[in-house]
Amino acid sequence: MYNNYLRLKDAGLSDKYKHAYINCSASQNGKGGADVATIVSGIREWNDIRTGANSLDSSQGDQYANQIGRLLGGKYPNGDCDELIQRYIKKYY
Repeated sequence: MYNNYLRLKDAGLSDKYKHAYINCSASQNGKGGADVATIVSGIREWNDIRTGANSLDSSQGDQYANQIGRLLGGKYPNGDCDELIQRYIKKYY
């Protein structure tokens, strides 16, 4: 997850796309990957709200993107997360 985060961080991609992509990629590693993605994403959103980095609405949108990514990654473990996610979330702003 961290390597994907670093790779996507400054790529000019939409925030929601990055959330979905990272969760999709992690979930393609099976239930353990999906579980880790759920925990890490939840902690990150909790911290973003707590520190004021995200509004509640923005955080809920991030969580929705996280869920889409995990769902697609689990359903298509050999799929291309980039192609799968773009059906639901804009890649660029």
